[in-house]
Amino acid sequence: MVQERVERARMNTEVTEKNVQEWLTNVNQVVADMHTLETKIEEKKKSCNDQFPNWIGKYKLSKEATQMTMTMRKLHLEGNFTQVAHRAPTPGIEIFLSSDFEMFESRKLAFQQIMEALCDNSSYRIGVYGMGGVGKTTLVKEVFKKAKESNLFNDIVMATVSLTPDIGRIQGEIADQLNLKLDEESSSARANRICLRIKSVEKILIILDDVWKDVELEVIGIPYRDDHKGCKILLTTRSDHVCNLMDCGRKIPLNFLSEKESLGLIKKFACIVDDYPPLNDVVLKVVKECKGLPIAIVTVGKALARKPLNEWKVALKQLKESRLTDIEGVDEEKNVYVCLKWSYNRLKRKTRFCFLLCSLFPEDYDISIEELTRYVMGLDEFGTINCLEEVRNEVRVTINKLIDSCLLLESKQETHVKMHDMARDVALWIASGGDNEFKLRVCTRLEKNENFDSMTAISLMTSNSEKLTSKLSCPRLKILLLGQKELGLSEVSETLFAEMNVLEVLSLQQKVLLPESFDLFTNLRSLYLSGCIFTNIYSLGKLKRLEILSLYHCRMDALPNELGELQNLRLLDLMRCDQQKPIPPGVLQRLSLLEQLYIVKDNFKDWDDEERRAERFNVNLSELSSLSHLIVLSLHLSMKRLPEGFVFPDLQRYDISINSFYGYHIFTGLQIPEYPNSRILRIIKLGASSPNAFKLLFSNVEFLLIDSCGMEYLVDITGGNHAVMFSNLVKLSLQNLSRLRTICQGPDHQLTFSNLTVLELNYCRLLTKLLSPVVAQSLGKLEDLKLSNCNALKQIISKEDRMLLHSQNQHISLPKLRFLEIVGCNQLEYIFPITVAQSVPLLEKLIMRKLPKLKQVFGHEDEGEVGDGNDIILSQLRWLILEDLPDFGSLYRGTCSSMWPSLEALKVVNCPEMKSSFAADLEANMRALGKKLKVLHVESRLCDIVLLLLTQGLLNLEDLGINNCEELEEMFKPEGFLSQGNHQEQLLLSRLTVSRCKRLRKLFTLTIAQSLQKLTFLNIDRCDELEHLITQDDQILPQAHLQHTCFPQLVEVSVNECNKMTCLFPVTVADGLLRLRRVEIKGASQFEEVFAQKDGRDGQIRKDVILPKLKYLRFTQLPCLVNLCPRNYHFTLPSLDRLELDVLTCPDITGRFTRTLDDVVHVNGESSR
Repeated sequence: MVQERVERARMNTEVTEKNVQEWLTNVNQVVADMHTLETKIEEKKKSCNDQFPNWIGKYKLSKEATQMTMTMRKLHLEGNFTQVAHRAPTPGIEIFLSSDFEMFESRKLAFQQIMEALCDNSSYRIGVYGMGGVGKTTLVKEVFKKAKESNLFNDIVMATVSLTPDIGRIQGEIADQLNLKLDEESSSARANRICLRIKSVEKILIILDDVWKDVELEVIGIPYRDDHKGCKILLTTRSDHVCNLMDCGRKIPLNFLSEKESLGLIKKFACIVDDYPPLNDVVLKVVKECKGLPIAIVTVGKALARKPLNEWKVALKQLKESRLTDIEGVDEEKNVYVCLKWSYNRLKRKTRFCFLLCSLFPEDYDISIEELTRYVMGLDEFGTINCLEEVRNEVRVTINKLIDSCLLLESKQETHVKMHDMARDVALWIASGGDNEFKLRVCTRLEKNENFDSMTAISLMTSNSEKLTSKLSCPRLKILLLGQKELGLSEVSETLFAEMNVLEVLSLQQKVLLPESFDLFTNLRSLYLSGCIFTNIYSLGKLKRLEILSLYHCRMDALPNELGELQNLRLLDLMRCDQQKPIPPGVLQRLSLLEQLYIVKDNFKDWDDEERRAERFNVNLSELSSLSHLIVLSLHLSMKRLPEGFVFPDLQRYDISINSFYGYHIFTGLQIPEYPNSRILRIIKLGASSPNAFKLLFSNVEFLLIDSCGMEYLVDITGGNHAVMFSNLVKLSLQNLSRLRTICQGPDHQLTFSNLTVLELNYCRLLTKLLSPVVAQSLGKLEDLKLSNCNALKQIISKEDRMLLHSQNQHISLPKLRFLEIVGCNQLEYIFPITVAQSVPLLEKLIMRKLPKLKQVFGHEDEGEVGDGNDIILSQLRWLILEDLPDFGSLYRGTCSSMWPSLEALKVVNCPEMKSSFAADLEANMRALGKKLKVLHVESRLCDIVLLLLTQGLLNLEDLGINNCEELEEMFKPEGFLSQGNHQEQLLLSRLTVSRCKRLRKLFTLTIAQSLQKLTFLNIDRCDELEHLITQDDQILPQAHLQHTCFPQLVEVSVNECNKMTCLFPVTVADGLLRLRRVEIKGASQFEEVFAQKDGRDGQIRKDVILPKLKYLRFTQLPCLVNLCPRNYHFTLPSLDRLELDVLTCPDITGRFTRTLDDVVHVNGESSR
């Protein structure tokens, strides 16, 4: 029967076919109708009288029965179905979505970035990465839900990939969600079927969760973007590297929860609703141990749900001891330890070793990559060491892999990394396991009878014991870390090391080490001593296997001669070493295998005199030439000249500073690490011939500073073969080179600046030409050019060969130039040839100051170099500063007009010869800019343009300066700023300077004054007609109309030579000046009061005003000044510490300034005489 078949299909979760369901409905209806008819017939039989039969009624019933019979026969024929049902579609992923997902603030940014990427037609693959357990899967499920609700895609599917992808299972998950039946047996055939199904959908999102490596999507059946641009891939992974392998155009990191979010999450899962302070305190401490990792918080919260306070305290202790799995109720198979161990197991052996090594450092420790590298160098874990640089590179790559895998975190310092506390706990848990060959222990103190027999590594960096004298039995120990600088000094006895026969790496920080201790370290390969104190270290010479020796910041009498016996030494670090005597002669040259040397010579003390000091160190310098393996050198020393004929060896990395105080930065913002990872030269106050010592380094130097040296040229390449100079140079700074005449002596074809990004010259007074056209052509990466006080400089790019370049249709291009600043170069008439103007598309800042002969920025008098009349568009220009340029005409020579659509700051001051063409450019650009401008300083005829624009409203203007505008009568007009529906709080002006505007009568109306909520600095100078700062409709405002909301952020006010001004502000404004710090009034002949009452009332009630921040008052040349405030007002100035009142030029002052015992100044208003 059909009904039975349908029932069996329903029990098998199949869905009844639509036509079968309709047939069953019709059958049921006919059966019901038949039962009704039978009932009617029976009733007729009972009611009918045989004597008088109702023939008509019987006929009607008979006809109904005949019709029903025909319908039943028809349904019977139609009921021969071959298929009554089909498989039900698998429920979408939304069935598994959490209904109580909480969008934390820290997750909003990542969520928004994902949604934006999904809406971006150019983003096809999006990667979300973060540490295991940070909440990636939870977040993308919420993205799934939001995308579904928003109808962003026709279909959305989600599949889990996992560590070992099962292609068949993944294909099945995708097919089920697409209601696709896969009958094919081979994986490739199934992939083709899935691909055809995906391509049939206009827009589809495929979420691949938990991706561990590069997955070939085509093998699954997912088309690449060129095959189907409507298909987007969103994947989650623990590694940034996987995002790169998967060609993710957008990579979105997911970070940890904040402490507040973590607290809310743990309370939710621990079912904590009551505000019980003792419990809350412990819960907060537990949260801090979880460090914002959601899986840790949820794991602990569930385990401690509804548990009493004492169980929380026990759990807190276990967390502090890195024993999460000891907490009762923690799932042994689903917790953060297991989650992160998955990530660990995925790593290769060397990477796992570095991960475990990092756990030896304390919680929240900034781990020095250099220090970590030196530990690795002393162990055999990286195999045979051919060169320390190879190990360094491998460690750096390994660290990057751990960061990519989110098992290590980036530090604020580029040279350091950090380890998440929970990741560190997992590392310690792994290293304590029986199956791990690298066993380590981290201790805060040494317990009696503690067994360390199986330990490979021990860290006592957090031990605060005053003395470490107990013998440790550690027959397998290879690495021991003791102490850190924050804990102060403690003494270490040689008995501690008596049974550490295989120790290879020893780190001691802030310890007093007894000299006999070194006798025990016969197998030591890496010795890292930091901040230690020694009386004598002659026994160092017994460490015959030692390869790494660091005496960083150690204090001793002298380095012993025995140091030269370390024949295997590859690295010697004497950075910041505080020793009383210099390195003995001959020691360095005996270290024949030395590859890396770090030394700061300035710290050596008690040298007899400067001549002898130079002589003694010249010997040491000469020894460097004999070190054939030396490739890394950090050297800081003081001397007037280098040894005759000495040349520094060819080095790979170096930081060499001559007469430069330690830590001197070449350029602002450049962070130079203590241990060089680049090539840096800082040469200061060195003799004229000495720079020849650096000629081998000039071929690869990256950062070069030369200051106050007597050289006439930077390099001499006359005669002979020379390597290409400066091809790796990134930043060059030449300062105070009073004899420098040229960069290169001789032909400059061996000179190139192909990687130069920053070029700075200052006080090179004899330099007339900077670069030849050939060299200038190599400046393709130059971003920042700053020249100042080079008084003889006439050409930045010399004329020679420029016309030859032009004839060959070659031009000098500066495509990366962003900042151009020229100051105080008295002979410059132009900066660049006009042909360069079209090749600076990224120029952001153009600053020209104090250039008395400058006519144009881009221009030259030669034929063929005149502008062709085309518009020059500086699309990225944000700052244009032109100050004190008495001969300046325009930016460009010729008929070019220029456009600056991104301009934010414009200053044109003291440019009296400016051409009308530039004024026209200025007007056109400012009209187009409208609300973009933030800084504007102009004078003279440009003021008319500015004032016209002010009437249109410049609501984003933050800094405005108007100078020498003789026709200006009214500064701000409310109809320009506020008549177009603008609100008062929209005005952003914070600094206003008005100078030499002789007809100015109105500065602020009340409306404008109350709109300037952010004004902090106000300077009015030589405005002869200005009487009041705040007016309305040509009348002085009634007192009742003024509100203290005027200028609430005002900090500084200065007024100079405004002879009609009688007061600074109405007194009713004073209450609102809570931030006012400085007031300076000078040379105003009619000035009577700082705060005045101008409505004719005398003030019958005493009024108190406090100016809490006012620190400085200065009044001079004010013959009519009477007081600070009106009669019956009392001003309190609690912060005033400086009052300058010239009584000779302010003879009418009657106000009294008194200081009370509590050091507060009071001013009482007095009537005028």
